[in-house]
Amino acid sequence: MQKLTGVLVSRNKEYIIFYRGNDFVTPKVRKVLVEQQQHAITQQEQEELARLKASDSITPIPKALKNPLVAGTLAETREATSRWGDSLNDELRKKENNCLILAKHTSLLKNMKRKLILAKTKVAKAEMALAKVQEYLSPAELPTDLETVTDEERFLFRRIGLKMKAFLMLGRREVFDGTVQNMHFHWKHRELVKIVVKGKTFEQVKHIAISLEAESGGVLIALDKTTKGYSITFYRGKNYKRPQVLKPRNLLTRRRAMARSIELQRREALNHHISVLRHKIWKLKSQLVQMRAAGRKQDAELLQTVEDDLSSDDDNIQDEGDEAYLQTYGSDDEDDADDDSNEYL
Repeated sequence: MQKLTGVLVSRNKEYIIFYRGNDFVTPKVRKVLVEQQQHAITQQEQEELARLKASDSITPIPKALKNPLVAGTLAETREATSRWGDSLNDELRKKENNCLILAKHTSLLKNMKRKLILAKTKVAKAEMALAKVQEYLSPAELPTDLETVTDEERFLFRRIGLKMKAFLMLGRREVFDGTVQNMHFHWKHRELVKIVVKGKTFEQVKHIAISLEAESGGVLIALDKTTKGYSITFYRGKNYKRPQVLKPRNLLTRRRAMARSIELQRREALNHHISVLRHKIWKLKSQLVQMRAAGRKQDAELLQTVEDDLSSDDDNIQDEGDEAYLQTYGSDDEDDADDDSNEYL
């Protein structure tokens, strides 16, 4: 019992349980491990003695200087003066600062002019892409024989339209063939259709209302400003007959309407960018004029050189990027399964 190295777990009248432990090693394995450890210690001591003997036998040899040291001497000063010129005084230092400021303004102005030319090129490309999409659009004219609605009927239809919960939300595509199709879907079950427009001015909403009236054949009842946006109410008419073709062929498809919206947004953003660049260019030019007015006579040649650099080779910059503005919007495969009555058009 006393020679055992395990841990007593439990004991009973019939048996006793011992646990050998996690670090249990047999005597043969323990003997081998001890021998390997002693061998490693002996080998390390021999290597250390050999290193000490080798370091004692090596004597450092100082390197002979080939050339005398000239750091901080008069010869070094004369050599630096002959190579890089005399030291800058206050006047030369001020002139160099003026040159750096002028060069910085020149670089900024040339960069702004280059960006302006590139932006104008992109605007031209956007105009070409927009004209290509607009070729598929042939809006209908407003009919002259519109159905007349009395003031009482208009007042009643306007109140009903404002209280309607079902409406069409006109999105970024604005007026296209799916808009008119959804209007006919609404007119199948009710006499009025309510269209809500967000993010537009009153003039733009008025133009959209007149266009929808001409394309759908309905009667424009009212155009009101609500909390959700501008609300446009249309009346289908007393003699309404549902057309066989719900999507007009003279309007843009869903894909082409999205392409038109993208090109219009791109053109608007580029025009804003051009106006910002022109303001920055005017500001930089005014600063250069002020610097010239405050400059000295000896800086006149430098200022003339700056103006020559600004006016040269700026109009010959071309756009090197391959912008994907001119895309082919000729695919007429439209997914009609997503045309719900309350979807964003």
